Amino acid sequence: MATKPNIIVIDEEKYPHIATVGTKLGENLALEYYSLEDAQFQYIPPHVHYLRFDYDTANFGMKNWGEVRSMRSEYGESDAGTTLKEKVQVDSSIGVKYVKPFMTGVITLKIQEIFEERYSILYDSWGFLERETWTDQLCEATAYIADNSTETKLIHRLAEVRGLTTAEFAAIVVEKQASWKTKVYDLAVQEQTLITKLKSCANVAEINVFLEDYFGIAMTSQQCLDYGRCTQDEETGLISRKSEIKYGIQF
Repeated sequence: MATKPNIIVIDEEKYPHIATVGTKLGENLALEYYSLEDAQFQYIPPHVHYLRFDYDTANFGMKNWGEVRSMRSEYGESDAGTTLKEKVQVDSSIGVKYVKPFMTGVITLKIQEIFEERYSILYDSWGFLERETWTDQLCEATAYIADNSTETKLIHRLAEVRGLTTAEFAAIVVEKQASWKTKVYDLAVQEQTLITKLKSCANVAEINVFLEDYFGIAMTSQQCLDYGRCTQDEETGLISRKSEIKYGIQF
């Protein structure tokens, strides 16, 4: 019996070649799912982040993404050609064994990509030459503040350009470094806070709540009722939200 290929979860824009060597199976959260032969994984560049799942975990995870029902409808066709509909029991073990780990992995990757993009924006806010000389600027500034008789090769020249003393410029450099670090630390803490909250979800239903709260992806009407976020009109059966959902990223 042939071994089923692994499934890769990846941002296709970062590795377009995946569309040539893999078979697309679906997508979620702007991340694509491809079946991919083992030999192809070695060619993915190290800077491209992805997830690799065994076939069963990914297959069940994709097909049952967000599924919290105990019963669901299946459709078929009778010998006479009419459509048949029947309720079938949903295997609860699928959610625990496959869907929860698959959803957790995919959402974690998406969170990491979002914060990677935010870091890139922060990084790109500095000019190329400023980044290239920053270590030298910081080292000179730190040494000069500690001892103003320290010889400098760069910061005194930059200070002159700005009409500042070397001491004033050195203080700005050190302050700017502290500000940069604070922003990077804030991103790291925000990312890990979200991932920790996601991984603390006990089941698929709680992950659906996480997706609604942080990604603006609405849970099903039934779960909305179960979690007290919706009400149902007794006469019409119309289900309404108690408060409007905010769509899009909420972090």
